[in-house]
Amino acid sequence: MADLFDWTYAPELEGKRLCSACGPTLYRDGKPTKFGKWHDVFERTFLPLGMFRTNERGNLSHIETGSEDYRAFVIHPVVP
Repeated sequence: MADLFDWTYAPELEGKRLCSACGPTLYRDGKPTKFGKWHDVFERTFLPLGMFRTNERGNLSHIETGSEDYRAFVIHPVVP
């Protein structure tokens, strides 16, 4: 299925599971996809890269502390 999309915008993402905001915006034939924007089904949350994993219960947990309270680690965007 990944071969249906145009990955020229970020070839390093090809084959990865991506959220709707990070997905490819074009099919190979140039037609637009439904991706490339946040879907607003739930709040978009940013966490520190590489600091979380899926634990044995299937929940997101902080690698160093084991905490499942991901909200305590949220990175808030800086508004200019």
